[in-house]
Amino acid sequence: MDFECCVVTGGRGFVARWLVRKLLQSGRRIVRIVDLARAISLDEEEQSSILGEALKCGRAVYYGADLRDQAELVKVFHGASVVFHMASPDSSLNDFKLHYDVTVQGTRNVINACLLCNVKKLIFTSSPSVVFNGVHGIINGDESLPYPEKHNDVYSEVKAEAEALVLRSNGREGLLTCALRPSAVFGPGDRLLVPAIVAAARVGKLKFIIGDGENMYDFTYVENVAHAHICAEQALDSGASDVAGKAYFITNMEPIKFWEFLSIILLLLLFSCWTDFCTCCSPAAAVDLYRIIHSWRFAITNTRIYYRKDSSSCFSNI
Repeated sequence: MDFECCVVTGGRGFVARWLVRKLLQSGRRIVRIVDLARAISLDEEEQSSILGEALKCGRAVYYGADLRDQAELVKVFHGASVVFHMASPDSSLNDFKLHYDVTVQGTRNVINACLLCNVKKLIFTSSPSVVFNGVHGIINGDESLPYPEKHNDVYSEVKAEAEALVLRSNGREGLLTCALRPSAVFGPGDRLLVPAIVAAARVGKLKFIIGDGENMYDFTYVENVAHAHICAEQALDSGASDVAGKAYFITNMEPIKFWEFLSIILLLLLFSCWTDFCTCCSPAAAVDLYRIIHSWRFAITNTRIYYRKDSSSCFSNI
């Protein structure tokens, strides 16, 4: 069997780990995992996973590389047929230079390396925030939405610039490109979204609903996002003219009230803590904990304050 070589930048990130797993599960891929650390460190559960086994037999290879160094990328991209460009700094970091150097200049380097190495397909992981100005909500948005004059934050601004670079490079020297915009990704292995929700709850920042609580939002399960990347590559392979050079929103197609989603996550976590607690405490202590949880839930679901930020609806049609 001939194995196809593919590259995943930011390959140790949340969504990228799921994509790497799916690529390996296909049984016909050699996956080059690229990230900033000079050596890969596997979690305990990864040691015996498909990734651990693939690293041992050579079906997966790890490369420590900096996107800001084009020469390093060229070494990794040689012989690859597709690059999944998923690397990005933490969106919560307020550091314009870091975001610009890694996301914009790094993406230029990725494109140039693809051209130098005759890579045929480039799939860029973008964000729906590239079309959001932070003021007006987006309801039933689609890919015809333009970039705003001013973005909500640095992350969105540089993501939009990098996305535009990727889309404009479509057709250059046979390179086919597209961009995917997954919305608010959650699921097993999440180290950003749910941990941020929990951290905010612990310091009391989620005692009040901001706005009227009716704003809708798109949250996307991580495996769906990984699958979308596979589908995008297959579409580019098929020569579908309506895919190359374009961007696509990726969601579960199940918009939900933003604050309802947060409440569900927190209540599930509380239920887990409640179950664990009740197995090792007295009945009286369990009753006391229940009263605390019940009063906290009431505060979450029945208190209102009004403020524009975080109260916009953002969901899209695919």
